[in-house]
Amino acid sequence: MQTHLIIHQKLVLAVKSLRKNEAQILELIGLADQTRDFLMLMQYPSLFSYCVKGIGLTEAETCNFLALHKKSKEIPALTEAIQSGEVSVSKLRHVCPVINQDNQNHWIEKAKSETNKKLIDEVAKVSPYTKKREAIKPAGEGMKRLSLDVSPELMETLLRLQEVLKLDNLTQVIEVAANETLERKDPVKKAERAEARAKKKETVKENEKNCSENMASETEPVARQERKKLPMHLVHAVNRRDRGQCCYYGMRNNRCDSRYRVEIHHMEPISRGGKDTIENLVTLCHDHHKLIHETFFSQGRSWIRTIKS
Repeated sequence: MQTHLIIHQKLVLAVKSLRKNEAQILELIGLADQTRDFLMLMQYPSLFSYCVKGIGLTEAETCNFLALHKKSKEIPALTEAIQSGEVSVSKLRHVCPVINQDNQNHWIEKAKSETNKKLIDEVAKVSPYTKKREAIKPAGEGMKRLSLDVSPELMETLLRLQEVLKLDNLTQVIEVAANETLERKDPVKKAERAEARAKKKETVKENEKNCSENMASETEPVARQERKKLPMHLVHAVNRRDRGQCCYYGMRNNRCDSRYRVEIHHMEPISRGGKDTIENLVTLCHDHHKLIHETFFSQGRSWIRTIKS
């Protein structure tokens, strides 16, 4: 059996074991909570303290288990979902604020089928919103932590800007956007640029005089060999067709959903006679582009597909 399939099977078994352990931990925490004088005999002031200091759970894990334990007294189906091994404690923890007897099946199925990020978004849509004041707090090493609420539209804009600028995080996005806006709008910087342009214009005139005198004696520079850039009409056509999303299809026949650091790839390489045509060009994220060149260079066409316009 191929190595990647062996690793995959071992990971599937490990995750099943992890889910089983989570169900057992939740059951035992409930048993400890129901056992008379348990905390007094164990010499801990609270169940939270016992979970963190007594059995070594992290504070975040403890919050998840205790919240789920408390909610499962009202909704026993939560415990059954954990025992089934189909969903983790951390995912079910997110639905605790909105789940009730009437909608329990809906939210448990959501927790099983949706990604963690999507699940949090779905819960947020039905949770009551309380606007919080913007806050700036010290964050160590001279940094500041900014906390603010943004609309879904602004969040989508920031994430798209991160993809377009190929940046690592939203902090860099805000920094670039703020600096560029200030550079364009600040009246002081505008004055400095105008002064710099005037000085440059004078320098250019002076250099043109000197260059015209020395032109004849200078040797002609050797032309540098560079690959010709793709025409912009082709770049625009590929971006419109692929919508800026990676077109790599993996083993499970699912298209990569990345739009981060995307690049245009020649399916038939230029070195092998490939042409700059829309049919030979496809969008790939940086990681899959690198993978195609390093690992699947000879058979890479089978892993990527162009999207019909």
